[in-house]
Amino acid sequence: MTETSKDFKDIFTPLKNSASSYVQNLRQQAFAQLQNLDLPTTKHEEWKYTSLKNLAKESFALAQPTDLNPKDFFVNNLENFYKIVFVNGFLQENQTLLPSQVEFLSFQEAEKQGKLDNLLGSIAKTENDYFNALNTAFCDKGFYLRIPKNTKIDKPIVVYHIISGGFAFLQRNIVLAETGCQARIINLYLANDSKSSFTNEISEIFVAENAHLDCYKIQNEKNQSYRIDTTQVEQKSYSKFAMTTISLNGGLIRNNLNILIEGEYCETYMNGLSYVKGKTHMDHHTLADHRKPNSYSNELYKGLYDENSTGVFNGKIYVRQNAQKTNAYQQNRNVLLSEKASVYTKPQLEIWADDVKCSHGATTGKLDETALFYMRARGISEAEARKLLLKAFANEVIEKIEVEELKEYVENLI
Repeated sequence: MTETSKDFKDIFTPLKNSASSYVQNLRQQAFAQLQNLDLPTTKHEEWKYTSLKNLAKESFALAQPTDLNPKDFFVNNLENFYKIVFVNGFLQENQTLLPSQVEFLSFQEAEKQGKLDNLLGSIAKTENDYFNALNTAFCDKGFYLRIPKNTKIDKPIVVYHIISGGFAFLQRNIVLAETGCQARIINLYLANDSKSSFTNEISEIFVAENAHLDCYKIQNEKNQSYRIDTTQVEQKSYSKFAMTTISLNGGLIRNNLNILIEGEYCETYMNGLSYVKGKTHMDHHTLADHRKPNSYSNELYKGLYDENSTGVFNGKIYVRQNAQKTNAYQQNRNVLLSEKASVYTKPQLEIWADDVKCSHGATTGKLDETALFYMRARGISEAEARKLLLKAFANEVIEKIEVEELKEYVENLI
């Protein structure tokens, strides 16, 4: 191991034999791969601008149930929605409320019933990925959610992820959006104190033919929170999937969003807004992998970085040879609000088809001084002028939130 590495295998408890031979074999395979993997360093290309040196110095206890009251974290204007509640990765069944049409199980119960067979690990691979292998080898927390064929969920499902500091835990989620269904899922990440915490979460999402699934992540933890978050998505023909990520607070956050566009006439939307300060390090790695013809993807990530914060954006559009008539667009725009803030951006296109429309671009700069001067010349204070410009910059992403109550919540946070 390198001197900046840490062996997280010592934190997590080896799991007993699974009721499912599929899951047991998967865990054994991941554990074997983990023996040959170290915590990534900046020498790894995928981690070039994100150092885990501080994470390696931390000490965490294995997460335990707490007497934390989840109701203290509930968002008032989202109270009428369905909800799933976790505290330190432990499902709070007495706080969970879902429509009767959906099938919902804890990770452990889903494993016992064989619901994870041929799903778990099928799109979130463990080869050469330390955190995927760690999660797959040890995780026994999370959920299985199936939205049945042609079901339209009348209200969004809010998933509360509440963290009590000092702990480390792994979470694994499986979401099945079956043919013709429609649903919205909102993930809220919140913390109760400023103690260090470590979360490694993986969500595998399967969007079947003609299904529409909108997902949101609102990341608003504390300054000492370490989060490695991977969302792996598979889309089938005529489906629509959208992910909007709003990142506002945390120590180090790494968001991996990988979408495998496996069908024709898919629509894929990836939107992100980071508004961070202090020493927060925000890393977004995205992939839109077009594997079949006639599909469309649109990606817009914007960042506002203040004080000593750091942003990383690495977005890749991959168009395979068979994916003719693909339309794919990507934009990353960043504003530095401090001389000490920094951003590393790397938009990528890899195109093997010849009949496509694809573009990408990235900009990084300061607030528009001309617009600021224009507004001040008309009697608007500098503070108010800056506020208006920042709001205008952020609104392009916020306006893509289709749940009005959530949009209002995000606007108030910002």
